[in-house]
Amino acid sequence: MTIVEFLQARLAEDELTAQAAIDGSPGWRTYYDYRDVKDDDGHFIVLADSRYPTAAQAAHIARHSPARILRECEIKRALIADYLHRDAFGDQTGRGTLEDTLKTLATAWSGHPDYDPAWS
Repeated sequence: MTIVEFLQARLAEDELTAQAAIDGSPGWRTYYDYRDVKDDDGHFIVLADSRYPTAAQAAHIARHSPARILRECEIKRALIADYLHRDAFGDQTGRGTLEDTLKTLATAWSGHPDYDPAWS
């Protein structure tokens, strides 16, 4: 498996998970007084009925809303496309830097069984 194949597979997983999490609006907000998380349409994503989630946990959940994950997938796919374009046309300008960037991106999934430690 190449690093491009690995990244494309992880991004597809992230995108599918984010899409499945959208019940109303893909943007989520935290309401610290109640430790609740709502989407931009006002639907509850997390409704705290005990001491969990903590305010910090609710903030983390909201910060990683589907909208953000989908934007991150687009950005990472653009980097992969630029790398593949340069590779296909033999353009070495910046190719090494892009390859290093892809390796750095891949480390986010270093615990995945398909991750190749040689990419580190």
